[in-house]
Amino acid sequence: MKTTSKILLSSILGLASNCAISAEQDDELWGDDWEEQGTQSWRGYLEYGFGKRLSSDPLFDNQQTLNEIKLYIENDIEFDQVELKVKAEGWYDGVLERYKGEVRELSLNFSAFGNTDFTLGRQVTTWGTGDLLFVNDQFPKGWNAYFNGRDDNYVKAPANAIRINSYFDSVNLDFVWTPEFTPDKYINGDRFSFFSPMVQTNVGGENVINDVEPESKFSNGEFALRLYKTIDGVEYALYGYKGFDKRPLGVNEELKPTYHKRNLWGASVRGSAWDGLYNVEMVYEDAREDANGTNPLVNNSLWKLLIGYETELLPKLNIGFQYYLEWIDDYNNLMANSPFPQYEPEEKRQWLTNRITYRALQDKLTWTLFSFYSLTDKEHFLRWNVNYRQDDNWSYTLGLNLIDGKENHTFFNQFEKASNIYFRLRYNF
Repeated sequence: MKTTSKILLSSILGLASNCAISAEQDDELWGDDWEEQGTQSWRGYLEYGFGKRLSSDPLFDNQQTLNEIKLYIENDIEFDQVELKVKAEGWYDGVLERYKGEVRELSLNFSAFGNTDFTLGRQVTTWGTGDLLFVNDQFPKGWNAYFNGRDDNYVKAPANAIRINSYFDSVNLDFVWTPEFTPDKYINGDRFSFFSPMVQTNVGGENVINDVEPESKFSNGEFALRLYKTIDGVEYALYGYKGFDKRPLGVNEELKPTYHKRNLWGASVRGSAWDGLYNVEMVYEDAREDANGTNPLVNNSLWKLLIGYETELLPKLNIGFQYYLEWIDDYNNLMANSPFPQYEPEEKRQWLTNRITYRALQDKLTWTLFSFYSLTDKEHFLRWNVNYRQDDNWSYTLGLNLIDGKENHTFFNQFEKASNIYFRLRYNF
């Protein structure tokens, strides 16, 4: 794996050097008619990020949460009504002491039939109405980015998929097929510790999850569908998903962490009101392998509800609120069959979120204060940062991730030792 990462990093560095290819060389590579038939544009950045825990986690010798230097490049090539999108990066991770690389996008984009857009290949997919809360969005996430100070873009992770958007008078269709199950980049203990009911304390210091993924076959692919339409300025949407849990929330018969089958059926409404925007979204997650909630190895079915509102309170000052509810189905059966009922979540878990964004100095300075508060577990998670864009090339970010609560096993407070302060220095080219 380390060798592969080095090769990918070398490839990225080589691609970056190609940014200097002259117009004459372009003609040699693409032909004399390149300027008439196609265009391309290179962009990217070089970034250094560093973060450190506010209090020591005894499970780790290294108390850093972020220490990486990264080269990111992207290129859009348009030729003969087909667009090739490339987004790739390579970096050295000083926390885990290894080279890494990732292709975040490598896709072909084109239109056909007069009303349909296709995206084929590796891509980051998202939909829904939530702000850092995902209700009907079952596409891969990068959960370490919630806590380690990386850019919010990394909360979304890529997957190899086919996406089809079709537009009709009556309704629009958005379909995504991921042929091979792609899990979240979940927290596995190598960077942040997490609570384990089996040992009744936090575990970590290395990758402590030896998960078992679904077998690679057509029936285990992931299918997601969104039907949506805007009527009188209000967007209505219906969602469906057939696949699996995105994190190993259950265990198999050998008591190894695994991903159980899950169907989702949901809806959302989004529109304007009182000089702002509102959104309402809900979903039912059906645990297909445990209809009655009596199997302690399978995560129960549940309902999710999200209600949000955002507005520009003052010039350059935006404020948004969200109420989020998770309601576990067959809760009595869960408690009766759970081997660790004292650590099970409440039947109805409720959160409030608040985002405050203020821009100044001709939008060069941006303050962002995002806060989670659990009404159920009495815990909070604060994600605050300030970004200064010096010019078109240089930008600087300073941030704080602060987690605190009453119980060491609850959703956020199990990551209390992950609280950190961080900064990022970026040069765009």
